[in-house]
Amino acid sequence: MPRPRRPHRSWADLQPDLLAIIFLNLTCLADRVYFSAVCRPWRSAAADREAPARQLPWLLLPSPAAPSFFSLHSGATRRLYLPQNVRGARLCGSHEGGWVALALEQWRGYAAVNLVSGAMVPLPDRLRTNQPNLHGNNACEHHMVIHSITFSDVPWKAGCLAAAHVSSAFNIAFWRPGMDRYWIAYGLPMDVIQDMIYYRNELKEGFHVLSNTEDVVVYTPNGGPTTAPLVMSRSSYHVMKRADYKPDNLLHKSLKLSRYLVESRGKLLMVLRQLKWRRTFRFRIFEMNLEIAPGGGSEASWVEIHTLPGRLLLLGRGCSRAFEMSHFNRLDVGNIYYLDDTRSNISFALNSAGKYSSTDMGVYAQKILNRTDRTWRFPQQFTSECSPPIWFAP
Repeated sequence: MPRPRRPHRSWADLQPDLLAIIFLNLTCLADRVYFSAVCRPWRSAAADREAPARQLPWLLLPSPAAPSFFSLHSGATRRLYLPQNVRGARLCGSHEGGWVALALEQWRGYAAVNLVSGAMVPLPDRLRTNQPNLHGNNACEHHMVIHSITFSDVPWKAGCLAAAHVSSAFNIAFWRPGMDRYWIAYGLPMDVIQDMIYYRNELKEGFHVLSNTEDVVVYTPNGGPTTAPLVMSRSSYHVMKRADYKPDNLLHKSLKLSRYLVESRGKLLMVLRQLKWRRTFRFRIFEMNLEIAPGGGSEASWVEIHTLPGRLLLLGRGCSRAFEMSHFNRLDVGNIYYLDDTRSNISFALNSAGKYSSTDMGVYAQKILNRTDRTWRFPQQFTSECSPPIWFAP
């Protein structure tokens, strides 16, 4: 006698309570979107639940053919749909809410693009300075190549400012909405610009620019209507050299240092990345300590902190961020995630149509990680013909 067949059940027949458990265990926003797309009952289960309050940025892995992203929440790499004109662009900055800064044609066609909504804010391809040139002209325009862009706010807002680290006759430039023709250029008397961040404390607010001598210069817009020409004022901290500071040119030829600025818990951090034979082997973290005198003067120093309890750092030139781990479930390992932006030679890639090769990416943790942990899926290397990777905050 044949055995009776069990009734066929499909994924759509799962009980709502079980679907709710599955959905709440998906901490990556993209996975929740995929969940909702399975079928109508799954979409209904997702509609009854609130979206996660906070999301860690994704690691955007650009490619003209198959762009993708890596999620720290799921530990997985997923395909990502991007508009065709954005797929081959060079990424050079990001801002919360889905915004990226990019060069649509590698060295020109700059724009701020929202990869979630599709909104685009064009950015100028040239910079302008009011400093006299050799011919006595008081204002002249220059070509430029932008390395990185940092925004103070959402790019389409009237009060937004953008700072760009550029290669030109000058090394830094500023822009705000309404300036369609050019950036305002400044020549910063620094040896090498390492990183920029928009930051405010009890003493200063503006774009903080870090040099390889570990000095910090701050650019702040002069007061006045947003329709007036943009003029930036410059100030600096009186930074005391740390006891073991050594100029980069006195380091052993096998050693190299790279520095990042990150805001964490209201403090300005300088993260020192140490490389040997072009491979990262150590990170040191310093917090800016400000001592303000009663008369209004101040003195700053870099004070080393040896642990990051409850915090996670994502490092990338112009897009570094710090997060509190208590805001995220089941994600408590790996203090520092870093990208390979110490060897990227934009000029070489642009001139020779070379590839952007990233072979020194990884996770730096203060404790031994279990090899089965999701952080070990973090990309260790990546090569793209259009752009290096970047942190993207959807």
